[in-house]
Amino acid sequence: MSFGRRRLSRTVAAALLLLAGVAVPAGPAEAAKRGPDLAVDASGTRIPLGVERKVVYLKISNLGDETPGDVVVRVRQPQEAPGPLPVALIWHSGGGVGECDGDFGGFYCRLLPELVPGPGETVDVPIDATVYGAAGPHEGRFEASVTIGPDKDANPADNTRWFPLELVDQPSADLSVVARDVKQSVRIGADGTPEPTGTLKPGETGAVWHTVANQGRKAVSGVRITLRLPAGVTFTGQPAQCVLADAGRSAVCTYDSLTLVPAAEDTDPNDTIYSAVELFNLVTTAASATAPVTLRGGTVQVEGLAERPTDDRSTPARTKLPANAVAVRVPDVDHSDNRDGFAVVLAAKRGGDDGGVGGGDGGLPVTGPQAGLIGAIGVAALAAGGVLFLVARRRRMILVIPGDERPAA
Repeated sequence: MSFGRRRLSRTVAAALLLLAGVAVPAGPAEAAKRGPDLAVDASGTRIPLGVERKVVYLKISNLGDETPGDVVVRVRQPQEAPGPLPVALIWHSGGGVGECDGDFGGFYCRLLPELVPGPGETVDVPIDATVYGAAGPHEGRFEASVTIGPDKDANPADNTRWFPLELVDQPSADLSVVARDVKQSVRIGADGTPEPTGTLKPGETGAVWHTVANQGRKAVSGVRITLRLPAGVTFTGQPAQCVLADAGRSAVCTYDSLTLVPAAEDTDPNDTIYSAVELFNLVTTAASATAPVTLRGGTVQVEGLAERPTDDRSTPARTKLPANAVAVRVPDVDHSDNRDGFAVVLAAKRGGDDGGVGGGDGGLPVTGPQAGLIGAIGVAALAAGGVLFLVARRRRMILVIPGDERPAA
């Protein structure tokens, strides 16, 4: 190889090194994706003797950073003794879960697309626990699992768990609460209830919806609900029954006149006797929040204030506690379903209306200053162009005569 060609190769190599040295360090570092990561939990698995049916909830949470395309929930009960199961699980008779198949002792449900949890979200899947004439307490168990497809779960270790399923001799009330994730902005409609207006964005108002039900054997007169919001979210427009604290992030709402009878006694949908109610609290998200983001850590907890005889329909419900009275907590069969969590999911603003809050299409965050990246690319392009121009000129000026070329030593 001639000396001219060696100089040409070195020059080209220097240009490539210059291009790499300038451009690569300034490039953005995109956060590594883990993919979807589903986990399963359960609440409401203790049933008082004398109750024929109770709704148990499977809680499917997505701990990952992607939404799976397909989710299947499976439930399996081992046959621990000959004969029918004292308590048998089957998919919820009210529907609204998805495509379900199977029988007592083992079934599956393919969740509806709108129920598949996104990153940081949790969905509550109801299943029915039916009691078949058990004469006494019983301790059983069941297995719940969740699978996804065609994606791969980032941590399959928490996809399957065993849970107790018990019959207990406690003739008490059994309150439960289920809270939805807050994903929609709302406005108050003509009937005074929130109406969704689109995905929730920074600075907008949403609603924490939560359902309180009595699935026990005694009625409850008076209900107290304690709510706590994630950081970056505050209560707004609260009813008079609620007292705010923690700079507007927590609320204690006492509904003295609210009576909830056992579900078995709530037989007429047109009367004013209720076994379950759905409540809402308006919340506002911080305008300075960066979106898209899921704000986790919201909780709702419920407790009864006093027991009420289930056959006493003539006595009006108590409307107000005396100023010197202290509410006595009602015995509750199953405390596992008295508390539920929720998240507040913020979507990015579109186009130029983000006001510096944050934008994007919902992908992973990109780190590193964008201005530096653009400048580095420009410098690299100029440097590489100049060097390659010189290389081209030198190549045209080199004259190599075949007879003069010598092999390199």
